[in-house]
Amino acid sequence: MSDGVKKEVDAMQFNTKSDFLYESLKDEIIEGKLRSGERIIISDVAKRYNVSPMPIREAINRLQQDGFVEVKPHVGARVAPFDPERHKELMLIRTELEALAVRLSAEHIDEETLQKLEDNLKEMEECFKTKNNKKYGKLNREFHLTLYGANPYKILYELITSLWARSEFSRGVFERNPERNETSLAEHKAIVEALKNGDGEKAAQILRKQKIEATAMYMKHYEESMQ
Repeated sequence: MSDGVKKEVDAMQFNTKSDFLYESLKDEIIEGKLRSGERIIISDVAKRYNVSPMPIREAINRLQQDGFVEVKPHVGARVAPFDPERHKELMLIRTELEALAVRLSAEHIDEETLQKLEDNLKEMEECFKTKNNKKYGKLNREFHLTLYGANPYKILYELITSLWARSEFSRGVFERNPERNETSLAEHKAIVEALKNGDGEKAAQILRKQKIEATAMYMKHYEESMQ
């Protein structure tokens, strides 16, 4: 979104203005619209999104907790530099926890959840056909969190969602490497088929391979961009 363009908060999509601003500013950082080191000026954000300063401050605090923003005394908020080693560590932990969650979910997943996953896949397929890579990335997150939510261990789910929020630069693989999306879609379908067959181990193997390859592709793109 360009400067000076006001955008009303859609209360139907987000619980609070703070949630909306958190996701919107994070999108701008991931997409490179807000670059490393760039200041986030509350008055500018307020004008662009037609909101008051309070929810912006709340969103910035959340972005700081997740490592997307740095807040320094007498300076204010700036976009934090991307830390490749931190990102690799987060993705390594996520891969193992998410594989565990898939195995556990296989024993508890019900027809309603399977239907949600299949509906999600249809939307992802449509995004692939229309090359809507940004929406594909968001649907990917929705697919995985729906799947992990079927596991009975809530602390595991909370850990995964926390790590996911802190490592969402990985979503850029769908936007910067759209050729990956065809493979990704096939992997998601294979995960659902394995779950239908009650094979949690196979679903976990597919997911682990998917995460490792996607992380490697994202890091390769990052390293090339730094040369």
